Amino acid sequence: MKAYIVQNKRKIDPFDERPCDCLIGNKTLSTIQKKTLLDLGLEPVLVSDTHRIEDVEEHIILNDSLYFTRELLEEFIVRSRKHQGSTVCALKASITTLRTITPVQEVKSHPNYVEYGLYYLPKEKFRGECRSLIIEPDQMRVSIPIPEQMCGNKKYLVPLTDKFIIQINHWVNLWAANIITLLAKGARLQKKSKIKLAILALKAHSLNRWKILRQLNKIGRDCDIHPTAYIEGSTIGNNVTIGAGSIIRASVVGKGAFIGNGIVIEESVIGEKSTILNGHILYSVLYPGTFTVAQMISTSLIGRNTFIGSNVVLTDFRLDGKNVMVIKDGTKIDTENTLIGCCLGNEVYLGAGCIVAPGRMIPTGMRIVPKKERILNACDPEQNIPGFRLIKNKLP
Repeated sequence: MKAYIVQNKRKIDPFDERPCDCLIGNKTLSTIQKKTLLDLGLEPVLVSDTHRIEDVEEHIILNDSLYFTRELLEEFIVRSRKHQGSTVCALKASITTLRTITPVQEVKSHPNYVEYGLYYLPKEKFRGECRSLIIEPDQMRVSIPIPEQMCGNKKYLVPLTDKFIIQINHWVNLWAANIITLLAKGARLQKKSKIKLAILALKAHSLNRWKILRQLNKIGRDCDIHPTAYIEGSTIGNNVTIGAGSIIRASVVGKGAFIGNGIVIEESVIGEKSTILNGHILYSVLYPGTFTVAQMISTSLIGRNTFIGSNVVLTDFRLDGKNVMVIKDGTKIDTENTLIGCCLGNEVYLGAGCIVAPGRMIPTGMRIVPKKERILNACDPEQNIPGFRLIKNKLP
């Protein structure tokens, strides 16, 4: 069966890249799409528009900005064949659709489900009105320990699922695609047979779940990893350096990356040849070439070859408790989520002390430093220094 991929000319700000060229887990979306289709025995065929498709045999149609898992596509095809008619893929409205930020995806939202641009067409004689085939994406949920004063009485839930589909139309969708992919590994682990789990336990010489998770690590060649570093459920590329006391959990680290001493990386993607010399990376995506000495990077997307200075703060929560807003095509859009960081374009430099509000996007190439009044370039004890108060110490 053929899979017709309709090419999309839209580009994602601030990277000025087509969605198919954007990175998810350090691989381009087009590479992931092709592998997923081939794994299911489908033949990918690129087309400029649907009018060029004249296939009377069974096939599927999708656009090149759709990201989906093998498990989702397989269920969609199997159930569509049983339906014996034309179908469009839809997800039941859920935590998964909420956390992947559908308001900016340009998908068809209905009260109880969301339709995506993935279509199944049977042989021509069986075609008719296209019906929505609704898939339940939520398999498991975990809660992030956020106090009631920040999120109310409701727990802040995130999905553990290997059945999802995302239309990459905005940087927040790209960020979500990376993070939910990492979380999907937990769902797949939960679905492993008892025999496979027993084998992992034997390898770990323990029933402790944390020791078992260490058996899932994939470590590349020629890495320099300090013996006191702790790695759990992660994929580490070739030629990676990891310093003393660093912790890496449920993450992907690209080849040639340098992780300094005492760094904590959780549920994040670190790009190739990135350098991290300080702090905690949480639910974030760092594109290749990132250099950071910031104390904390949370729920954010960082572009290629960026510099993040000391004491830079990338905030991810509004103090008024309202949902984070983002800009798309010049319009403010409610993400319907309260916890989202920011996005830095490629080659953005943030000097020491910069603060970025949640949901903000910094354009590619921007280099931002504090105002001159906040930077001490020289010190003359006989003159006033704007923005500072000089206290002269008295000698005893």
